[in-house]
Amino acid sequence: MKKALVFFLAFMVMLVIASGSFAQNDKPCAGDVAKFCGNVKPGEGRMAGCLKQNEAQLSLACKVHLVQVKESLKEADKACEDDIAMYCGGVKPGGGQIMECLKANKSHLSRKCKRKLFEAKEEIK
Repeated sequence: MKKALVFFLAFMVMLVIASGSFAQNDKPCAGDVAKFCGNVKPGEGRMAGCLKQNEAQLSLACKVHLVQVKESLKEADKACEDDIAMYCGGVKPGGGQIMECLKANKSHLSRKCKRKLFEAKEEIK
């Protein structure tokens, strides 16, 4: 089960970065993405890899934002631990399958899980 949680968290981080949310002009990482990763095609972890590769050179605002997003996703992961075990225990981690399982069971998720997923989504925006 611990592997499933790790994959879920990793998937969420990749999803956030791949969605381009860090590249929007009103976001703390927009300038960093343009400067260091402008030629990187989002998806499959490429943007995350680019930001990681240039981590030492990222602006303080971007670094702080990435830490906040990571913490928010960790909280969502912990809040959804029981839901993942209950509804997605047989789902093979990877490729967003845990997230798809949670979406498919959205109406059954605990309030705690729903709230933290919502908060993580808002933090990412």
